Amino acid sequence: MRKVITACLLSIITLICLYLFLHSSFFNVERIYVTGNKEVSEEEILEIADIFPGINIFEVDNRLCSKAIELHPMIKKAQVIRHLPRSIEIRVEERTIWAVIPYNDVILCVDEEGVCIDRRPNFPAGDYPIITMEKMPAKINLGQAVQPAGMKMMYQIWSRLTPDMKRRLSDFHYINSKKEVVIYTSLGTEVKFGSDDRLEEKMELLEKVLKLEEEFNNKGNEAIEYVDLRFKGQPVVKTKD
Repeated sequence: MRKVITACLLSIITLICLYLFLHSSFFNVERIYVTGNKEVSEEEILEIADIFPGINIFEVDNRLCSKAIELHPMIKKAQVIRHLPRSIEIRVEERTIWAVIPYNDVILCVDEEGVCIDRRPNFPAGDYPIITMEKMPAKINLGQAVQPAGMKMMYQIWSRLTPDMKRRLSDFHYINSKKEVVIYTSLGTEVKFGSDDRLEEKMELLEKVLKLEEEFNNKGNEAIEYVDLRFKGQPVVKTKD
């Protein structure tokens, strides 16, 4: 019985010592730094994180801090990492511009999830796909996702294009009411792509359409008005009168 009591007392003393050690000044944070950021400054991220030197490293709520940082429209993902005994790393993944959307008198810059990360008076430098939509929200704030279902569909198409195919396309139009995509080539051909069903098949057909369009253009033949890929079988091709 005495041995049991002694063991219990030793366990309690050990736990108390461990608790006091973990909450001692030995684990007070001395260094807080940010990695992965390019556009968002370290100062801005640290201000949002609300972590300051001197706090005990185990008192930092990693999850809550990460969620707060991810509220920034330019931050896609944040992770707060403890480096014992006295350092905190904030690792971020920034959102990057994938496409641009003309909207009223500004240009919306969105990432592949459709999240608006910037509003600019002019088109940004770079080869970004131009996207228009049948219907747009009355107001769009930074950090707001613009038609995520449609953006996902168009990104699936874009990510499967070769560099040469991307060069030959002008813009994408999303028809909200039908959940369909229309693609316009740089030579003015309208490609009725439709939904994302039979995606791989449609991508192969789109490549053939672009080659056919180039052949028509090189030979001086009548231009193609539109190509309809929405239905199974051979695509419908209509030339301009």
